[in-house]
Amino acid sequence: MLDEDEYAEIRALYSQCMRATQEFRQAHGIPLESADMSDRFRPVCDAYERMTGMKETVANAIMHHRIAQYGPPCTQCGRVLRTPQSSKCLECGHPADG
Repeated sequence: MLDEDEYAEIRALYSQCMRATQEFRQAHGIPLESADMSDRFRPVCDAYERMTGMKETVANAIMHHRIAQYGPPCTQCGRVLRTPQSSKCLECGHPADG
């Protein structure tokens, strides 16, 4: 999972890769379905692996690895709440503390 500073760096890389991909596709008339996204978004995956030590090959998946979008662990079962605003744990049904 990424803290806010790490996520900001990843998001900036992702945006750069997205712009470069759009520009390349437009310049060469390549439809989205034909664009090789794994090569174009490799900087995102490489940065994520450098930060976390975990290998991920799908840049879109990395964009969901932001700590701030999840809540704290459930005090009953220990599973992470789905959002910081969760009123209960969806795994065990225990009310969220707070």
